[in-house]
Amino acid sequence: MLRALRDPEEQEPMKKIIRPQAKGNKRTNLRVVMVKSIRGRVIQAADGGDPFRAQLVNVSFTGAQIYSNKAIDNNTDVSLELDSLDGSHSVVYPGKVVWARKNPMKSMGRYAYGVNFEKVTSEHIKFLETNYSLSSPA
Repeated sequence: MLRALRDPEEQEPMKKIIRPQAKGNKRTNLRVVMVKSIRGRVIQAADGGDPFRAQLVNVSFTGAQIYSNKAIDNNTDVSLELDSLDGSHSVVYPGKVVWARKNPMKSMGRYAYGVNFEKVTSEHIKFLETNYSLSSPA
């Protein structure tokens, strides 16, 4: 069955879908989205820690989202080593896992984690401004 096409001027305009902000979303810092391979370490008191590889998914002055095959529990102390753009040096960001989920994009890592950075210094901020296009926090 064929339908007659309507005149484009007679069609209703598309409506914009506005989605409310998720309840409990308290983010106030700009996040830069990327996919970049990084090194991480689960911090343990007795030894130097357990190293792991991860994919950095986004980063801000206060934290990052990563994907990894390493199983890590909530409230675990970790450090993330972020490389400079030119690869000449890296800076270590100590933090704590604040959420953990199974990752639907398993090709990038079986687990997704939110890491809250702790003890962020002016060096950490300058590094993110220079290498990750973040603007200074207000």
